[in-house]
Amino acid sequence: MKVDIGYASVFRVMGWLLLALGIIMCIPLVVEICDGEEEWLGFVVAISGSLIIGGALTYGLRFHHLTFRRREGFMLVSLVWILFSAFGMIPFVMGNQSLGFSDAYFETMSGFTTTGATTIADVESLSKGVLLWRSMTQWIGGLGIILFMLALLPALNEKGGLPMYNAETTGITHDKLHPQIQKTAGCLWLVYLVITIVSILLLWAGPMTFFDAVCQSFTTIATGGFSTRNDGIAYWNSDYVNVVLTGVMFLGGVNFALLYTFCQGKFRDLLKNDCFHWYMGIVFVIYLGIFFSLLIQGKIHSFSDAVITPMFHVVSAITTTGFGLPGFPTWGSWCLLLTMILMMAGGCAGSTAGAMKVDRIVAMHQNLQNEIRKALNPQRVYSVKVNGKVVKPEEMAKISAFMTIYVLLTVAGALFLSAFDINLVDAFFASISCIGDNGLGWGITGAAGGYHNLPDVTKWFLSFLMLAGRLELFSVLVLFAIPFWKK
Repeated sequence: MKVDIGYASVFRVMGWLLLALGIIMCIPLVVEICDGEEEWLGFVVAISGSLIIGGALTYGLRFHHLTFRRREGFMLVSLVWILFSAFGMIPFVMGNQSLGFSDAYFETMSGFTTTGATTIADVESLSKGVLLWRSMTQWIGGLGIILFMLALLPALNEKGGLPMYNAETTGITHDKLHPQIQKTAGCLWLVYLVITIVSILLLWAGPMTFFDAVCQSFTTIATGGFSTRNDGIAYWNSDYVNVVLTGVMFLGGVNFALLYTFCQGKFRDLLKNDCFHWYMGIVFVIYLGIFFSLLIQGKIHSFSDAVITPMFHVVSAITTTGFGLPGFPTWGSWCLLLTMILMMAGGCAGSTAGAMKVDRIVAMHQNLQNEIRKALNPQRVYSVKVNGKVVKPEEMAKISAFMTIYVLLTVAGALFLSAFDINLVDAFFASISCIGDNGLGWGITGAAGGYHNLPDVTKWFLSFLMLAGRLELFSVLVLFAIPFWKK
């Protein structure tokens, strides 16, 4: 049967995006040259390749009329994340550490998807330009590559803005702040930028240099977790830094549309939001669980041990930022289990966090309550409401399908890793971490080693899990469905 997909439209827009990528990569190139580092060649190759290919696609298809529907949106969104990672990895391949192809692609995909899992054992050996680019990948991917480009390129909004926006935006609904997609993207990025700047200033006022403050702020608001130091945030050994980053991570896990309306003075929108209440509730309850566990173990000796450190860990895990603490592996099985629950839950829809999202958990909780009530009163009709809005049966079915597929992929990832003689706990932790775009490590991927110790084939599979998790499964999995390619 004839395929009815506008490939020309997809590749024309892809050309625009590659041109934009080439221009953006000039920023770390300038830093590289000004700092007198020798890793500039990798940026030159990446920039040249993206500009040449992007220019060829744009020029060759300049007369083609854009036709964007759901299929083109799904295809473009998946393609742009794959190609951006392919071009973005070149500075890592040609850098001082000369990462292998598998390691470099995994690192870049981990950056753009804001996972934070790394294959670089010694990040402090990287040049400032590469470190900045590593942080920029997460900052760009935080709210989404397409959303970033929708705010930058007005031409994208003419025909294909809405399908692309819906294909990439996370959550069970896609609320628009304005009728025009570009204005919605601009508002969300304005909030994102303001929080980033405030974070930079606060960290710079503390023990960090300006460069470290910029890189850490980029990865924190994006809930990514990359750091410029081998010891991560523990390098600064500062309660001030931990408190600031906890606040920024917490905001990163909140729906940015709610933050925007809150800044406009519409405080009730945030304060009456069911998902925000659940988000705060989960953080508080799990914090108490970890606190009492540490108290029983005799690990609490100060206010920092009692409040700052466990709260930092809880917020880092639920927002899927993945900043690790050196003491976490010694906290025991109970804290490990609570951490894995947080990693699967994730933040609110419309945030930079990954995983299942609190909104879906709220909907599933209400649906479960309704099913129990129906068992007692089968004649009555019950509806699921999230934030005061009724969730339609077809939307509820999609949420149920998402949760089911999410769990199945997590199990599949753990089984795949265990086939390479990785113990089951480490395998499940790595699978949960990657599909949830979390980046936390445990065992072979944590203090005992790192993701660079995994076989190359597992890195490619985990890269797929990162992409699928970041694009909320359906935008990627739909490409494997035969009906997608039929008219």
